[in-house]
Amino acid sequence: MERKTRAQNIVNAKRGGIIMDWLNYVLSCLTLIAGGGWFVNYRAKKMQAEADGWKSQQEVYQRTIADLEKSCEFIRADRDLLRKENEELRAENMDWHKKFAELSAKFQELQEKVARQGRRIEALTKESKKKQ
Repeated sequence: MERKTRAQNIVNAKRGGIIMDWLNYVLSCLTLIAGGGWFVNYRAKKMQAEADGWKSQQEVYQRTIADLEKSCEFIRADRDLLRKENEELRAENMDWHKKFAELSAKFQELQEKVARQGRRIEALTKESKKKQ
């Protein structure tokens, strides 16, 4: 069924092209018979209007493309800024982790020293009690 549709589209496109060619031929003949005049002027205005329409459409496309390029540049700049900030935050985070690890090691070392001192004090108090 899809092949029939494609084939029909091709035939219709060819018919449309043939009709347009035939119409242009008839218009050319009428222009020659009528001696130009209003008919030539009409065709010229019609073609000019069509060209102006295409030109305005092209301008809209060009503005859209320019707007898209600007927005892409903005997005890229924003992405680069976010990447830079992310790298800075990661570096800062790593510094904090290192400081935390150092402080944890010092804290554990101090706990061990306090425990040793506590055991010494206990031992000294036991000795002093035994001596009395």
